[in-house]
Amino acid sequence: MSNISSYQILEGNLEIEFFIIMEALAVNMNENIQPAEKRKYLKDKVESVKRRNDMRKEKPKPIEGKINFSSGSIDEKNLIYGMTNDIKKAMGGGNPNRTTNKDMLFEVMTFYIKNNITQLDEDQHMAEENNIPFLDCSFTSCNEETSTQKLFVTAETSIENLIKRVINHGKVCKSQLHLYSTDIKGHVGVCKLKCEEKHELLWSSSPYMGDKYLCNLRMSHGFYVSGILPNQYSRFCQASNIGTIGETTLNSIFQKYAPVVSQLVKESYETALLEEIASYEELQEGIDIVTDARHGTRKNSMYTDVVCLGARTHKVLRVETISKVDCTSAQKHELIGTERIYEYFKNLRDEYEVKIRVHCHDRNTSVNKFIRINGIDTESTNDTWHATKNIAKEIKTICSGPRYKEGQTWHPELSDKAASIKTHLYWAMKNCNKDPVKLKLSLLNIVEHYKNNHEHCSELSRCKTDSNYEPTKYLIKDPKAEMLLGRALMNTQVYKSPTDYVHCMDSYYVESFNNAILQYHDKRINFSKQVYILRTNLAVLDWNEHVNRQTTSLKTVQDAKNPRRQVKVKILKRKSYNMWSEIWDQLVQIYLDL
Repeated sequence: MSNISSYQILEGNLEIEFFIIMEALAVNMNENIQPAEKRKYLKDKVESVKRRNDMRKEKPKPIEGKINFSSGSIDEKNLIYGMTNDIKKAMGGGNPNRTTNKDMLFEVMTFYIKNNITQLDEDQHMAEENNIPFLDCSFTSCNEETSTQKLFVTAETSIENLIKRVINHGKVCKSQLHLYSTDIKGHVGVCKLKCEEKHELLWSSSPYMGDKYLCNLRMSHGFYVSGILPNQYSRFCQASNIGTIGETTLNSIFQKYAPVVSQLVKESYETALLEEIASYEELQEGIDIVTDARHGTRKNSMYTDVVCLGARTHKVLRVETISKVDCTSAQKHELIGTERIYEYFKNLRDEYEVKIRVHCHDRNTSVNKFIRINGIDTESTNDTWHATKNIAKEIKTICSGPRYKEGQTWHPELSDKAASIKTHLYWAMKNCNKDPVKLKLSLLNIVEHYKNNHEHCSELSRCKTDSNYEPTKYLIKDPKAEMLLGRALMNTQVYKSPTDYVHCMDSYYVESFNNAILQYHDKRINFSKQVYILRTNLAVLDWNEHVNRQTTSLKTVQDAKNPRRQVKVKILKRKSYNMWSEIWDQLVQIYLDL
């Protein structure tokens, strides 16, 4: 305290006195404090700390899971939180903090599954191999032995019936049912189930409709409308191991199926005719039709379909099937079918007042003669495609040849005109205004056009409208070339019979129908008459439903063999096949009435 005595302590000022004393003590303590030494660890203690830290790192961390939910309002959200807290409080003996969210969710889900989904024993909840609850997944593995098991078609109501019967069995018997045997009847499986108490349960995978299984009826319906052949159906079913409907059953179904399709085709004919009539503003003169004959097989055909389409709606108005029973000569079948078509329209005339104004066909001379001799008030016209399909080939004979016949049978000035002359013929037929004289003059004017004489060319053609027009083909200057081309044009069928082409109608759609019918008719197969007519009727229903369906887009196609021909092809919408449901609905009514 020697340092304290050196200060003068003022009387009455206790605060200053205390401060001076404390300052003196601090100075004294700072002089005596020494810096602390660094703490030293022994080597064994360092190793123990490392082991402790490594053990903490290796200790598995808890796996976190999260469930998100969305609520419509704050109140609904708080209600869910409140219910969660109540459950945790009940599980924790009044303290919700004793129960984790995981334990709460597990208990709630387990309770719901036991009371609402199944009450099976614990051993039935676990799969044998993977130890996974079977309720989690419907996946069932298959091994080599079970890969060849029997397959069949079933219906929803049959599955419901099986579930109910198994439940009813469980109420009276504690033994489990096991599959004892399976018999295949067509595409239907008839299963026998047995238990240890020798209870038997017979179950079929399809309900009955009348006297037939529903699944067999439906599969036979699919067989008929698909157009596949019987041997194709049989091979498909045998390879897939789903059973096959027997021939006797198919024939029994066919006897009721064919009249249904036949009736729908008659209704389709009437609807198509009414639509064709409605497309004409003035019906006094009649409607236009296009016909063609299609032989059932490539050679010595037993059956021939004579198809009649409306020229505007392109729908099938009538199909007459002619067989060798009617006429032994297949070449005469088209005439017989045409006569029957005219008789059909004649019988409808009182009801619909239908007349045929223009009849287009592929230049069958017998049909031309039939219309001309019988005094029918109908104009016969031939389609343009058959008239011009060989024009380019015929013109080529005067465009090229051996050197020694140059100027006699061919001429080099005509060497580049074969394809373009065909275009000229189409243009002449289309723009003749149904005048045969004008058509012939237009054909002869082709020679003048290539001579660069455009006096009689159309006022709308480029050779008259374009002042800078220059011919792209060789000009005809030699009279021999002029004579050869003129003679070739006068030998064409269009020039010889101009009245048959003034309407410039084509048989494109009827030829397309003959191509589409191949989905149902194979030219290599000879069908019985009933089956042949059924397949023809199915083709008619298919065509009339889809012929004028809308397009989704267009694409330009260029033929490599004919680069000059670039056409825009329509990408059509998918077929709807409403005809399938119409046939099925009527077939169902027949079997329900049995």
